[in-house]
Amino acid sequence: MRVLSVISLFLMLFAASCAQTFKSTPESQPPKSGTKDQGLPSQGSPDSYYDFDDILVPKEMKLVPKLSLLFETPELKAGVIFFEGRVDPVSLFNFFMTNMPKDNWQLRSYFKYGRYIIVFEKADKDCIVSINEKTLTTELEMWITPRTKK
Repeated sequence: MRVLSVISLFLMLFAASCAQTFKSTPESQPPKSGTKDQGLPSQGSPDSYYDFDDILVPKEMKLVPKLSLLFETPELKAGVIFFEGRVDPVSLFNFFMTNMPKDNWQLRSYFKYGRYIIVFEKADKDCIVSINEKTLTTELEMWITPRTKK
């Protein structure tokens, strides 16, 4: 009987923590849905642009504001944006390989397998995409930095 009480208590605590997780909203600005030219988001929750209007993020990845850092002035925007989601790392790698060139990013180099790191560039900035598979989730970390002038 005591085992049933412990299990019941555990299930109630688990349910309460799940409910709180699903009700929380990101502390950052809300993402822009779909493509840059798109008006209202379509049903099915499209992929989104978050703090950078030239970096599309898959809808399955959720922003983790506590692990992100954004620096912005009138002249530049840079930072580290962190996401988590239940996504296959290979499909996430393929997503960025396909979508970053659509926003005029050029592929510079990449590492594959075990951990995925992709380096993209534009004339005035660089973006490093890091994908790391964990036990129950996949982490996505993006470093966006202005390019130094020589």
